[in-house]
Amino acid sequence: MSPVFWIILLSAAAASSIGGLLLCLRAWSEEALFAMISAGAGLLLAITILDLLPHVLEGENHRMMPFVLVGFGMLFAIEMIGKSGGELGSTGMIGVMSGFLMHAFVEGVSLTASMRMDTEVGMSVLLAMLLHKIPDGVTVASLLLAATRSRRKAFWGATSLGIATIVGACSMGAVERIFPPDWSPVMLAMTTGIFLYVSASHLVPYIHHARKAQLGVYFFGAILAYMMLAAYLSGSHTHA
Repeated sequence: MSPVFWIILLSAAAASSIGGLLLCLRAWSEEALFAMISAGAGLLLAITILDLLPHVLEGENHRMMPFVLVGFGMLFAIEMIGKSGGELGSTGMIGVMSGFLMHAFVEGVSLTASMRMDTEVGMSVLLAMLLHKIPDGVTVASLLLAATRSRRKAFWGATSLGIATIVGACSMGAVERIFPPDWSPVMLAMTTGIFLYVSASHLVPYIHHARKAQLGVYFFGAILAYMMLAAYLSGSHTHA
């Protein structure tokens, strides 16, 4: 791979840390934390519906739809065993982090694969991902901060997404030897199911329980912002 590839890859990975870094610069009030949860919920739902689900449904990948239910059911089973209820707690954050880390790792592998097939396509994917990573990092950091009240955990949670992407990009050879050729769509489908469960069973009910009209503004505002970003990137392929 060219040095330019690694420079842009590291920049895209660093973009995941932006949300965590901004949140670590000051203390946040209870109202601000609720706003972060609402915006994070909107972003997570928008990422799932506008980004992940279309890739699961496109072409022959529609056969992977049962794995969406596997991801959904897996987190449901974990919650039932842990009896954590419907609050924004450990199970919800496990789902958010596991889904985003799986997503980031698959993106890294896919980026390396696209570069091997066509350098021009691979570079366009990298540049698109530079913008795509920012809302991912903001979502993870805001939800972790609201759940743990720890700015350090919020920052490192967002940073871990970039690390997972780099690990995925560097491990393409090992992944080819270990996993079957169709493993990537399976992981993507399971991530979609995990995100659907977290947004539908944890974050949206949490916002409803607060009964504050302004939280709906943050929720729909985040969805609208991601829709605009998705429209801007519509000419590029975020996933190879």
